[in-house]
Amino acid sequence: MSRSRAWQFTPAAERTVEQCRRWSRAAGLTEDWSGVLVLSLLGDESLASACLRDCGIAVSDLGALLPQGLVSGCGGGVVVAEGWAGAAVESVGSDCSLQRSLTDVADPDNFLRLLERAREIARRETADGSITSAVLLLAVFQHSPQLQSVFGVRGVSGEQLQGRLFPREQPERLVLEAGELVFGDVVTGADVVVGAACQLAGESVSERVAERVAGAGVDGAGVLRVLDAALNRAREGLRVLEDYGRFVGNNAEAALQLKSLRHELCQAESGVPCLRAGSRERLAVRDTVGDVGTGITVPTEQHRADACGVLVANLRRVQESLRSLEEFGKLMDVSFASTMKRLRYRTYVVEQLLVGAGKSESDTVRGRLQRARLYVLITESQCRRSWRDVVRLVLEGGADVLQLREKHLGDRELLRRAEWVCGACAEAGALFVMNDRPDLAVLSGAVGVHVGQEELGGGACRRIVGAAGLVGISTHGVLQFREAIAVGADYAGVGPVFPSTTKQFAEFPGLDFVTAVAELCAAEAVDFPWFAIGGITEERLGLVRAAGAGRVAVGAAVTASEDPRGVAERFSLALRTES
Repeated sequence: MSRSRAWQFTPAAERTVEQCRRWSRAAGLTEDWSGVLVLSLLGDESLASACLRDCGIAVSDLGALLPQGLVSGCGGGVVVAEGWAGAAVESVGSDCSLQRSLTDVADPDNFLRLLERAREIARRETADGSITSAVLLLAVFQHSPQLQSVFGVRGVSGEQLQGRLFPREQPERLVLEAGELVFGDVVTGADVVVGAACQLAGESVSERVAERVAGAGVDGAGVLRVLDAALNRAREGLRVLEDYGRFVGNNAEAALQLKSLRHELCQAESGVPCLRAGSRERLAVRDTVGDVGTGITVPTEQHRADACGVLVANLRRVQESLRSLEEFGKLMDVSFASTMKRLRYRTYVVEQLLVGAGKSESDTVRGRLQRARLYVLITESQCRRSWRDVVRLVLEGGADVLQLREKHLGDRELLRRAEWVCGACAEAGALFVMNDRPDLAVLSGAVGVHVGQEELGGGACRRIVGAAGLVGISTHGVLQFREAIAVGADYAGVGPVFPSTTKQFAEFPGLDFVTAVAELCAAEAVDFPWFAIGGITEERLGLVRAAGAGRVAVGAAVTASEDPRGVAERFSLALRTES
């Protein structure tokens, strides 16, 4: 057993600690590695790195805690990547001698004491006693008085840090208030906070926005004019497309998707005060009479050969408007810009529905689910590489469905990750499903939500995600499987087949449950997608297939491996090969 395994790290935490060891030895440190450990945490995508960003801690704050020269290029290879806003870190190259095995090299006593503190915290704060990235951050904070001073400058105490990392209740929950989804007492969108601060200071939101974009050398009023015009064009175009899908194309799914897109666009603009329909700031910059573009026309704008011409013209109008909103929105609100990008991706799917040369049922979301074979659950603590890298590699390996499963992130960070994974899946042609949270599934653009037996029921989820959204339910017995079908679920998880690192069960339905479901579906001609799940590895896949499963859902077997793409490819190939 390796030294890291003896400490019972999660894969993400093990990766961080090994990075700290390489850099510390490259810098010639013989005792205190606290600053380098924080640098390693900053460079990884994890709950700890998100917490550090939220607290305002950047690489520049660690100067006194880092050996001179480490950040700029210790050992000929350690550098801080400028493109990650002071947080992302690239490690030494593979040809460096420091890449040799570190198993036989002893850690300094000071670092061992830090890890012992982490082990104590893990026993208290994590279900299975594993040392996570969050545990490492709290441990290094408690271990290092210098780091406590760094956080103190940012106004963060040890109690506040512990509350962020290990909340007793889910932090920053989304709630419905006065018809709007809000995070606690604050409406989504960075400008809501800015707007409140500006009003207290007697400063208008438009002045604050103008000041923000002026830093990029852009006129604030001009940016607002662009966003105002593009929002109007996009909303008008979506209405035309919705009418086409409903009355001309008779395509219920497309009409529903377009209506959802239109409402989400309106919700996004209402989340930024100066962009809200009818807001004083937005109306003040509108100048229809003086707009130099109103008189510019081309002959093709005045003629449409048929209804299909109307469809294509408005598809382009919407997609181009959303791209403009995405690019100019980056000057004002990153979350707004991200939403515009997600909506644009979804219009491409709708375009396939409407003009895809008689797109068959097999090409719809539910049709793609029927063809799906490999379903991968993404949990950052199980990822040996960064979770973003794992998502990319798993998609390259042929995963059909990805589920984001994070139980301990605040809603802001969870939505941020969900939107990123949604975009990655859209580009790869895979389906993206949100775990447990139908509200965030809708906000992130996921195709649906997956819930367990203890979460919201299938009917409640359906009311949130709508008729077009997918609802998946975990089942642990034949009666629960039948009930999932009865309540209108689109697919089911069947298991756990074997013990896994995700959930603890007193009893495991096992392979007998898989066989029972397979026989039930065959005997009753039930055409209902289901995925065997729970502890399935490459070595066990043959047993699962022999029991009757044609689809599987896996987690750590892929995400914790050294080669997520290769493992995903082998799973996918085996599932598509006749047994």
